[in-house]
Amino acid sequence: MSRNNGKLDVEQKIWDICGILREDGMHIGTYVEQVTVLLFLKMMDEREQFGSESIEIPEECQWCTLKEKGGEEQLEHYNRVVLPTLGDQDGIVGDIFARVNSQFRTPVSLREAIREIDDIEWSSIEVDVKGTAYEALLQRYAEEAKGAGQYFTPRPAIEAIVEAVNPKHDDEIHDPAAGTGGFLIHAFEHILRNTNEGADLTRDERKALMTENLSGMELVPETRRLGLMNLALHDLQPQNFEVGDSLSPGAHTEERYDVILTNPPYGGNQKKTRPREDFMVDTKSPELNFVQHNMTLLKQGGECGMVVPDGVLFQEGAAKRIRENLLRDYDVHTILILPIGAFHPYTNVTTNVLFFQKGGGTDEVWFYDLRTQVEKIKKSNPLTSEQFGDFLTNYDTRQESDRYFKAPIQEIEENDYSLNYKKYKDFDDEELDIAEPEELLTEFISLQETISENAEDILNELEAEESRDD
Repeated sequence: MSRNNGKLDVEQKIWDICGILREDGMHIGTYVEQVTVLLFLKMMDEREQFGSESIEIPEECQWCTLKEKGGEEQLEHYNRVVLPTLGDQDGIVGDIFARVNSQFRTPVSLREAIREIDDIEWSSIEVDVKGTAYEALLQRYAEEAKGAGQYFTPRPAIEAIVEAVNPKHDDEIHDPAAGTGGFLIHAFEHILRNTNEGADLTRDERKALMTENLSGMELVPETRRLGLMNLALHDLQPQNFEVGDSLSPGAHTEERYDVILTNPPYGGNQKKTRPREDFMVDTKSPELNFVQHNMTLLKQGGECGMVVPDGVLFQEGAAKRIRENLLRDYDVHTILILPIGAFHPYTNVTTNVLFFQKGGGTDEVWFYDLRTQVEKIKKSNPLTSEQFGDFLTNYDTRQESDRYFKAPIQEIEENDYSLNYKKYKDFDDEELDIAEPEELLTEFISLQETISENAEDILNELEAEESRDD
């Protein structure tokens, strides 16, 4: 594909480059990392050409130097000079390239990949190359790598959550399940749009936004690496984008933030080694523990927008006890009921966005039903920004409508602290269809988890009683 300034099928181009590496025997997790490293070097080269020098790449490691090498010399230079040198750099470059090893088996494969990437001036494409080229690769990775979907949240969902929370330039913004950095990047772009592309900020304010005010933690080192590259391509060099388990005890639990934006992993049991003393409810459920974790991280008046599966809103046992604490001590002001298949093809679990603020307690909960009478999300009907338009337009005014409705805390208490939207919405006759299979399956899984948790509690009590008798 030749250089041009016209619109380009970026996704297909990226995937064609991946094909070169697949033919070299690499599996998806490996070739995604290898392609993103090369693409990162090329984009850094273009940024320097256009006068952006926020990140410095040593001359011997720059794209223009690497591409001029040939044959065995190019592979040797890449393996023995580029990757080790960059891995020893300070700051975000060193973090990105730490422990990166070349997986190219032949000079021909490396040369062909470099030639294909170099054939395009990515900065001149008539699309947001940072958002389209790079994120398209991450999305395809999420679709095709088993379990990788937990690291990718569709852009329309991220944009809607960020716009609703409306972070400010001086907020300390955190994602405890940061994945590839999507929430932090969109928070940054949202702030730029609201500050005349940053022109309304002082130099120190902009520097703080780009290096100090955005932070994240990611459990998987390889995913964190992808996230760091993604952030760097958006001019961000956060000082605190760490690898680690947010749910484990540690110094990170003492931090407090103004804004939390996240789509944490859910499903299954957490392999927990030590309980968190700051959690009020002991549970092995990752999604429930992330709710508790986010509750502890917020400053007074701080705001959280997080994705949760349906079961968090109506499950019994630990989920109910956590909801009681949440509703008592936090203002759970909004729940966005997402369409069936909102995270297709990564998971079929039905999901919602839970918005809450620390302090004051909950007087009423507003629901926005984006599921009833909404076509299931699938490849032929993807999630779009337009679908969130009415939700965002009326987010502050809160006028009741077919989709916006509220439940006072007294009614929620009468319903045993359930936040199942179906208990509070007046459905029309035409809306009273049988629930979609995905919704029924989520309810069934939640019931199983409740039964399992209750059985485990009973066994623990029996064991404790036997110990006392002994």
